[in-house]
Amino acid sequence: MMMSHFFLGFAEGLEGCRRAGPVELAQALSCASDSLYQAVDKPKEGTILTVVRESVEVVRQGSRKILDLGPLARQMLSAAGESLERTPDLLPALREASVVDAGGKGFVRFMEGVVSLIDGMAHPTRGPAGVTLDIVDAAALAEFPDDEERAFRYCSEFVVRAEPPPERRILADAVRGFGGSLIVTRAHTVAKIHIHTDGPDRVEAALARLGVEVECVKAEDMYAQHRRRRTAKSIALITDSTCDLPPEKIIEHDVTIVPLTVMFGDQAFLDQVDITHEEFIHRLTDPSQPPPTTSQPAPAQMERSFARAAEQADAVLGIFVAGALSGTLGQAQTVAGRLKDATVRVYDSRSASLGLGLQVLSAAELARQGRGLDEIVAELDRLRGRSGLLLTVDTLRYLRRSGRLGKARAFLGSLLDLKPVLSVDEEGTMIPVDRVRGREALRPRVIDLLKERVPRVRSRLRMGVAHVDCRQVADEIADALRREFQPDEVLVAPAAGVLAAHTGPGAWAVFYQAE
Repeated sequence: MMMSHFFLGFAEGLEGCRRAGPVELAQALSCASDSLYQAVDKPKEGTILTVVRESVEVVRQGSRKILDLGPLARQMLSAAGESLERTPDLLPALREASVVDAGGKGFVRFMEGVVSLIDGMAHPTRGPAGVTLDIVDAAALAEFPDDEERAFRYCSEFVVRAEPPPERRILADAVRGFGGSLIVTRAHTVAKIHIHTDGPDRVEAALARLGVEVECVKAEDMYAQHRRRRTAKSIALITDSTCDLPPEKIIEHDVTIVPLTVMFGDQAFLDQVDITHEEFIHRLTDPSQPPPTTSQPAPAQMERSFARAAEQADAVLGIFVAGALSGTLGQAQTVAGRLKDATVRVYDSRSASLGLGLQVLSAAELARQGRGLDEIVAELDRLRGRSGLLLTVDTLRYLRRSGRLGKARAFLGSLLDLKPVLSVDEEGTMIPVDRVRGREALRPRVIDLLKERVPRVRSRLRMGVAHVDCRQVADEIADALRREFQPDEVLVAPAAGVLAAHTGPGAWAVFYQAE
């Protein structure tokens, strides 16, 4: 959010310029630094604010003497690195943990990229090393602050949409009394509010009273996160963004999510990171948009996720979407094979969506019980035999276009007015189960099929409903599941964009896992 205000200020500083030399860039960077300070309700030195301000001041002083952008950018990078090294002197928490400010370090990395681009080098230059980090997890070893400014529990973010949104000062005044660490970012049609608070619901209500559309996009429990980091984990879990688990489950079990990519023409989005479910559906149903395509995660992204997890646990278990449905599993296996200093296991869920998600939840619970990798994998094998899914789509157009019909292609070739019921086989390949005439007959038929499939002898039953732009239908199905099966838990979630791209709007699926 702070970097976005840096870029907004930079753009405003260049407004009206067709070309910009050192003097114009120095003025724009000064606007960027000012914008950054204005975005923060209570600016604190020793953070990215200081690193930006001090490096911009060097550019401002040298802009009339240095005419070439290369040397000027290198001066700014050098000044940013020196400022970064001083951040522990300004913030005691950094000094105690033997680290530099993370935001400031991010800005130094950004400047390394700028210098690399100007110099035309193939790889980023290595900037100042800063303060060496000699401990595994500084955040875990630090005490959670209890001073008045930072004792709030939830790290929350809200998006306000209006044309135009209220002024930054009005937004800040509306919520200032509910917490600290307040940052307000404002553009022409949208504003974003970051605040640490004990009452995210009260912040949302206060913003709504301004007469604008408000969405809470994050409310993370920082106390819980800190407790988990202080507790050494024996096994870290990784999965991909097709798991469709609710954010609170992901946070509760500290699961690393590797996002797949969805593309509309030449526009690429990290699923559920760069594009929300609502934004995806809008594009999917817009006839002016190109048909979506999907892609597995970038290898570097997968490798970073495994390496980060390996630093925080004795072993890493990756559970991924069925190998028969995506190349993500194969990529994870390749990356895991390169991690020589870590114990890593990659598991084929042979499922997708909440079928994958339920396996991840079971693995997380087993890991908390102290089970080892072999025990967890053995239990997942057993649970996989007592799990299943039934999927239906409103139209076959998307499945045909994606090539995901598999063994169901011939069965569904002349479907006409019938609605299909699909599943996956033991290998995770899509197979036909039944076809029903009309939507009204579809739901009772799915319930009947589940009665045949869900094990009657069980100690616990988890179920889930994933949907593509049909939340009301999903809620009704979830209610039917509760009546018929009395499950211990029912999850309801929108399907990930990379899955919705293959099923289309109106699709829904039911999942079960019996212990």
